[in-house]
Amino acid sequence: MASCNLGPYIPRANGCNGCDKHLRVVHSGTPRCDRCLPDDVSQLKTCACHQVRYCSTQCQKDNWKVHRAHCQNARQARQFSRTLGPTAEARHLSFVEWCKRSDKHFGPSALWALGASTDVDRTGSHIFVIYLDVEETISKGGKTQFKHRVRSAKCASEAEVKRECAPENSTGSKWTVPPPMPFCARILVIDDGLPNTLDLFDHMVEAVDIVESRSKVFRGMECDWLSLLKDSVAAGDRIPIQRYLHRPGSTPALHELRYQYTESWKKSHPNVFAMAAASALDIPRHPQRIITHSLVLHIDVEEEHPGVFGKHTVRSAKMNSLAELRPLFHGDTILMQATLFPQPNILRTVIVDDYLPFGPNIQVFGVDMSKTPDPRTSLPYRSDWFATLKRMVEQ
Repeated sequence: MASCNLGPYIPRANGCNGCDKHLRVVHSGTPRCDRCLPDDVSQLKTCACHQVRYCSTQCQKDNWKVHRAHCQNARQARQFSRTLGPTAEARHLSFVEWCKRSDKHFGPSALWALGASTDVDRTGSHIFVIYLDVEETISKGGKTQFKHRVRSAKCASEAEVKRECAPENSTGSKWTVPPPMPFCARILVIDDGLPNTLDLFDHMVEAVDIVESRSKVFRGMECDWLSLLKDSVAAGDRIPIQRYLHRPGSTPALHELRYQYTESWKKSHPNVFAMAAASALDIPRHPQRIITHSLVLHIDVEEEHPGVFGKHTVRSAKMNSLAELRPLFHGDTILMQATLFPQPNILRTVIVDDYLPFGPNIQVFGVDMSKTPDPRTSLPYRSDWFATLKRMVEQ
């Protein structure tokens, strides 16, 4: 699936299946990117299979060799569903529409489970298979409705998928395994309550920025990708992946406990943090540093046993300008602005717990200097501020 360089996801319905470009409207008015279609392309042409769209007849022709087998199978499946009666046809059409509407939730879990762009990358040899539970209900108007939920998911080899999906139906059509593509995950969604070949929907998602995310932002983390998939599908919205990340041997729940423990610890030392930040930034002589700099503490947390934490240790402390802090936020300007720029007169101490995933690993303690007397008298400079800080918080 294509992704614009100005955003994390481009909806499939607004993208061309041939040239991988998309309508400018997906930016919601922001400037065009290198994947925007020309301004004179106001709508996309839907293929006869009703599953892909193109920006022009020529683009559709150019993509025909790749799409032909899938298109023919999709049309045959559509025709076959009509012979099974209205309920089966309605379930099949609901399944296809739900897959197209929900495919944006499949990618993060699939890419993580397949180990995309790591030394155990299986995107070229395996397929991410999703199995659904479908709840059938009758509306007040007598119309059959279907509610889809993820039952389970797995990474299966091409041979396993071929064996599972080999049987042909009465139309003679057979689903074929999509060929691998560089930096992409192949995803197969199965509603096993439908007849063969009607129960499958395949999808391709691109590994956008997964190399950088895993090597820099989420280094050394594991992901509860099945819970991420289930929850995202159930919510109908993308959920931040960091909620499901954890260190090997730990869990997201334990990370949340550690985060809350550090937040409570942070609030119990207001005077110590204010003294340390004022001294490190030398606020009495350089009051403008309240706006341009911050004290950054890297801490360790003693874990007595799972879920029970002991004392905090300040491993290092350093004064950094806001420009020097950018690598700490991995280029996430929204998080950085929300964390560091709520008010210009806040004396900030940034607390970093490197054990936690990016996002929860950063907390900020602030002192409103507009409500503080003259810092030259209330927060005088102390040359031993670091030793005092370590001694006070570790007692």
